[in-house]
Amino acid sequence: MHISDGIISVEVAITTGVVATLFCAYALKKLSNEKIALVAALSALFFVTSFIHIPFGPTQIHLMLLGFIGIFLGNLAFLSISIALILQALLLGFGGLTSLGANIVIMAMPAYMVYLIFKLNIMKKINEKIRFFLVGFIGVFISSIFLFIILVLSKEEYLAVGYSVIAVNIPTMILEGIITLFLLLYIKKVMPTLLKDTSLC
Repeated sequence: MHISDGIISVEVAITTGVVATLFCAYALKKLSNEKIALVAALSALFFVTSFIHIPFGPTQIHLMLLGFIGIFLGNLAFLSISIALILQALLLGFGGLTSLGANIVIMAMPAYMVYLIFKLNIMKKINEKIRFFLVGFIGVFISSIFLFIILVLSKEEYLAVGYSVIAVNIPTMILEGIITLFLLLYIKKVMPTLLKDTSLC
C-alpha cells in the first residue's frame, strides 16, 4: 500500500499532504492524556505489521490492521498511523517523504472511516463474528480504493496498475478480516472493558 517518492504527481502530493496535515492537526487537538499510551501502542503495532511482507504471486502483500486501529482510536488513527509512516520512511526507506501525505490518506482515512461506519446502528445488528471480520476487511477494501483513486488522479497510465492493486489486495482483505476477527475475540475474552470504548459496542 505504501507509495514511494516519484510515483504520484506534484498536485496530488500537495493536495493529499494538505488533507493529511489538517486531519492530523484536528486529531492532535482531540488527543487526551489517557489516549497517548493507546495511540503509541497501536502505532507500534502498525509499524511492525505493515512492514512484514508476504509473497503472493509476482508481488507481495502485507497486513495493516487499519480497521482494528480505527475501531479503537477513531480520528486519533491519523496520529498513530502518521507516526509509524514517518518512522518507516526515515529509518527504513519504506514509502517516501514526498508521498507521505498520500500514504497517510490511503491508510489513516480508511481506519477513521471504519470507526464511523461501525458507529451506525445497522452495523450493530450484524452477527458479532461477521462484524469483527468486516472491521478488518472493510479497512483494507477502502484503503485499496483510495490507492486506486490517487494513482489514477496522478497519471492515466496508472489505471491498469490501479485495477491490479485492488485485485492483489483481495487476499489481504480476507486475511486481515480473519486476523482482526481473532484479535477482537481475544480482546473480548481477556479485556472486555477495552471493547466497550469502541464503536463496536
